[in-house]
Amino acid sequence: MNEKNYGHWHLDYFCEETDYYTSATGFWNEEGSWEIYFNEIEDAELYKLFDGQGYTRDKDFGVLLFKANDFDEAHDRFVKWVESVFLPLWEKK
Repeated sequence: MNEKNYGHWHLDYFCEETDYYTSATGFWNEEGSWEIYFNEIEDAELYKLFDGQGYTRDKDFGVLLFKANDFDEAHDRFVKWVESVFLPLWEKK
């Protein structure tokens, strides 16, 4: 599959132990890479959670997490981000 033919795709995270699910969306950009955005919680919560964390926010797409070269890289990085950044912040709120 040629990823560059598609405008976006979804990255999923699911933990069987906690039955927790969340996702992010990757969008192809003009630089030739994928931008991975997280927008799975309400804007007010998103702002409160990530304010001062150094993330760029887009009013339509959410928080820009990172850029990736392909789906596998994006998925691996998203899973690590959820487990090491998002879940600890979410549990503290």
